[in-house]
Amino acid sequence: MVGLHDEFDLALVHAALDRDLPVLAICRGMQILNVAMGGTLVQDLDGGGHWMCEHPVGIDPSSHLAEATATDELRHCYSVHHQGLDRLGSDLRPVAHDPGGLIEAVEHTGASWVVGVQWHPEDTTSTEPAQQALFDEFVRRAQLHDR
Repeated sequence: MVGLHDEFDLALVHAALDRDLPVLAICRGMQILNVAMGGTLVQDLDGGGHWMCEHPVGIDPSSHLAEATATDELRHCYSVHHQGLDRLGSDLRPVAHDPGGLIEAVEHTGASWVVGVQWHPEDTTSTEPAQQALFDEFVRRAQLHDR
């Protein structure tokens, strides 16, 4: 059952994509992005291994995420989720994984800059400056779009 909150979030994703706005989708935002593109979710990850924990994430070096963070591995990704991506939505490509192979980040291949991350980069910006760099790049992209 889709609630009003879900309907709003799905409409917001489609509106941003229609306008080619830069998007940084975090945690539930990445899940909404995937569903908006026709993907599905694993409703409950086995073992709760991503509930209130830090873990490393390997990043595809050719991705916007790697460019923004200037690295191909983040060591301090704080996660608070029990759902994950199942079937990937159209025009999304996985660009980061945890050590167990779970998709931790996606990018939209038909957009200028749409990045979704499953973890909460805002929680470790003081520990790992590359997390702050992700926000800095998102702001830079948004400023360029306004011009």
